[in-house]
Amino acid sequence: MEYNENLRNNLIRLRKERNITQEVLAEALGISVQAISKWETGVSLPDIMQLPRIAQFYGVTIDYLFYIKENAEPVTYDLPDDDKLRIVQFRGNRMLKSDLWEKDKKITLQIPEAVYASSDLKFNIEVWGSAEIHGDIKGYAECGGSVSCGAIGEYVECGGSVSCGAVGEYVECGGSVSCGSVGEYVECGGGVSCGDIGQYVECGGNVSCGDIRGNVECQSLNCENIEGDVECGGDIRCKSIKGNVECEGNIIYKNF
Repeated sequence: MEYNENLRNNLIRLRKERNITQEVLAEALGISVQAISKWETGVSLPDIMQLPRIAQFYGVTIDYLFYIKENAEPVTYDLPDDDKLRIVQFRGNRMLKSDLWEKDKKITLQIPEAVYASSDLKFNIEVWGSAEIHGDIKGYAECGGSVSCGAIGEYVECGGSVSCGAVGEYVECGGSVSCGSVGEYVECGGGVSCGDIGQYVECGGNVSCGDIRGNVECQSLNCENIEGDVECGGDIRCKSIKGNVECEGNIIYKNF
């Protein structure tokens, strides 16, 4: 009976702490409001198949639901001791995994000028969500959502869009890219607007950039000089192309 009472109290507390109505919770779990009401009044208990869904919704473990708050341990995850700066989201004292963090919410981080101005201080950043980072990153950046920041010394990989300064190595992302020059390549699901690209670019949208020292695959292209091959679904505007060209639009050479 103690566990049943703990479960009932935790269901009430978790919902109220997060300012969630019974209607919102019922819709998220795909059940009726009456069922939620019965849980909280002790008339009935959640079906065993509902417990994982409830725990996931609140970002807690199933065990947490059955214990009093003081005896519950915060949920964290085994992470390597690699000196990486990890930016995560919590709901209460529960760390949210990638399938639970708020994708549209940007976490803001201010990097002190003394950190990125020092030649001895280098760090890598991993963001469990989206981030707006003020300052340069001397190492690499890995982000589950979108990221905006200053220059990146190494590479950037993210599930959303990238907006940053120059990138020392490469850019891989699921969205669009807006940045300075890129030392190596760019692969993205959206468009690209950047400076020179040291190797190739593959994207699902349009490309506007400086020189490209490798191949290009895109929808439309506006750049300077291209040293590799081009596959383009639209128009190409450039100064020169050294490789082969497959273009479904027009090729317009700019005047020097």
